[in-house]
Amino acid sequence: MTCSSSTARTGAAGKAVVDDTLVARLTQWDFNPTAAESAWGDSDSAGYTNRVAGRKDGTGSITGKFDTTSKIYDLFTPGDTVELVLWESLTDYWVIPCALITNFTVTYNQDTKEVVEWSADFGADGKYYYPGESGAPVHTLPA
Repeated sequence: MTCSSSTARTGAAGKAVVDDTLVARLTQWDFNPTAAESAWGDSDSAGYTNRVAGRKDGTGSITGKFDTTSKIYDLFTPGDTVELVLWESLTDYWVIPCALITNFTVTYNQDTKEVVEWSADFGADGKYYYPGESGAPVHTLPA
C-alpha cells in the first residue's frame, strides 16, 4: 500500500548557496517568480478584458540563524549582487545568476535569549532558471 503523502516534498533538503558557498544554519528560503501583465479592453474584446504577459521577475528571501564561524554578512550585504542557488532537493534547484540583495535584518531578543536570526531579501537582476530548465547553469551542492 502506498500512502497518499508518499510523494509530498518536505523542506528538509532545502539549502541555499551564495557564490559557491553553502549558507550555514539556513532555516528557510522562498522565491516568488512572477510575470507582469498588460490588461486592456478594445473594440474587438466584446466588453471583456484582454491580457498579455509582460516582463518576468523574481523576488524572495532567505533566513537563518547566526553562526559565529560563518558570518552571513561575510557572504553579502545590502546592495551586493551575488549568484544564488536555492536547492529544493539534491537534484532540483533554482538558479538566480545575479541576485541583488535589497535588505538585511538581524534580530537579537534579550528577553527570550533565542538564537540570533538573520534574514535578507533579494530580487533577480535579469534571467533566473527554474529546476531542470533547459540552458540552466549546472551546479553541485557544496559541502
